[in-house]
Amino acid sequence: MPTESLSDADTTRRQILAAMGGTVAVGVAGCSSGDEETPEGTDDGGGTNDENTPPGDTVPTGEFTASVGANPGTLDPTIISDATSQSTVGSRCYESLVEATFDLSEFRGMLASDFERLSETTFRFQLREGVQFHNGDEFTAEDVEFSINRTSGTTNDADVSWIDTIEVVGDYEIEIVAASPHAPALTDLSAVPILPSGADGISENPQDDDHDFDSETLGTGPYTIEEFQAEDRLVLSAFEDYWYDGDDYPGTSPWETITFRVIPEQVSQEEAMKTGELDMIDNPAPFDLGQWENATGTVVQDVSVGFDFITYPVTQEPYTNSDFRRGITRLIPREDVIEAIFGGNATPLAGPISPGLGAYFDAEEEQRLRDEFVGEDVEAAKELLDSAFEEENIEKPFEISLITNTNRTRERWMEVVQQRLDETEYFNAKLDVRSFDDLVPFILDPEGAAQTTDVVGIGWTGGSDPNGHVEQLLDSSQHVPDGFNWNLYENEEVDRLIQEGQTTLNVDERQQIYSDLQEVLAEDSPTAFMWTGDKIDVVNSDSVADISYWQPHPNSSLRYDTLYAPVRGEIVIPPEN
Repeated sequence: MPTESLSDADTTRRQILAAMGGTVAVGVAGCSSGDEETPEGTDDGGGTNDENTPPGDTVPTGEFTASVGANPGTLDPTIISDATSQSTVGSRCYESLVEATFDLSEFRGMLASDFERLSETTFRFQLREGVQFHNGDEFTAEDVEFSINRTSGTTNDADVSWIDTIEVVGDYEIEIVAASPHAPALTDLSAVPILPSGADGISENPQDDDHDFDSETLGTGPYTIEEFQAEDRLVLSAFEDYWYDGDDYPGTSPWETITFRVIPEQVSQEEAMKTGELDMIDNPAPFDLGQWENATGTVVQDVSVGFDFITYPVTQEPYTNSDFRRGITRLIPREDVIEAIFGGNATPLAGPISPGLGAYFDAEEEQRLRDEFVGEDVEAAKELLDSAFEEENIEKPFEISLITNTNRTRERWMEVVQQRLDETEYFNAKLDVRSFDDLVPFILDPEGAAQTTDVVGIGWTGGSDPNGHVEQLLDSSQHVPDGFNWNLYENEEVDRLIQEGQTTLNVDERQQIYSDLQEVLAEDSPTAFMWTGDKIDVVNSDSVADISYWQPHPNSSLRYDTLYAPVRGEIVIPPEN
């Protein structure tokens, strides 16, 4: 399904409100941007609706059941570090100051009604009045300051570390000043969930909390938690006092409940979809989409910003040798995997910049980097490995351990990597498959993957800005547990380019910076970047009023937002009873 243009979105809003018995005065809010990210937000929450059916009086009637491939790691939004937790609770129950539209083209005010960049380093936000947290507290500027401070020092510290000062100008006005120009400022702020500063049991240090987030959410989002049974299901209910009072969409989600069933096995998800137990699955096999032609389930597909990759333990010999790492990388048959396992529904990568990033992705440059440095080339791989084996005095075959998580698609491509290595004279390769719940703590533990010789295969959700694809994974300041750099990679040139990319506001200049960064990474190969798989959902068309409204979000962390995200112009309504 192609990404809607703004004019298409306006038409969609009219159709939806007509279907729900309301009227609509269309108005698009958000920010404008040129070469420098210079946003101006406008209030999109006001307006009037038909007096007989005001948005806030919409009665939720729908029930929606979707699958998730892993158990949520935590329900505390500040310290979420996995896509499952973020997509189910983080983005559905909690909100930030701003949010990007589904096509990632602009930012709109979420808890901010208006925002502007006063200078290269200073943002001012006007906040919505009358917003209520799930616990009944009123939202004010102090909650923004508290939530930013609460994020500082956690695994998600990179989202706020660029902030120098926060000034509460008034109850509904706040000023945020960066230490230096910070290009992804709005992207980073969109990742900071706002919690009530006065709630019992929470503090600026999440480790000191007494609050049970598993039983009570503390956000301002359109849903609250109703039930959580670990390893089984998470049930959310529509928040009746949700703040949205615009006339474009109903003020309460039309879905009374959303149930996320934890089903790690891809085959089990597909079977549950075919038997009518699920309304949507989040992890269909991309190599077997034809199975849905005569079965319950409609394939809905769009671009993605995330990517798959493997990380080398760069601090452990012989992985300290870049020829050794790049030799392995040049053995990997990306194109063959994309055709055989992804059914062609993926784009090969040379680095971390994915096609969903638009102007920052250069297909010709990607091809050049694959040809020269990291693409499949068995003869080049042999030369690199012969050199590395001699330098490191390694005997053949070298024992290599690969690890990935339970996921039929990922297991299959990791098996291809394992078999390709194992069939050479250089390696005796073995593959270890673990549950996602086991793998994530292992790679984020400073005494875990960082201290082993394991090669880890996993995915990264990325984001709307290229900095989100590199900093937390590759910057030397982001070593676990402070970030997600679990192979403890350090490279001064990489750090410098990441810093330049953050502080450069001009888009053309940033494009060159990330192009240079990709070349350094391709030559050094601390990580083998594989591909960006298309975003694919399978939805029961009978479970929604109109399947054409279903819009897969390019970021897996936001995959269920299409059900109800009024500020960003997304809603899918239940079928008529």
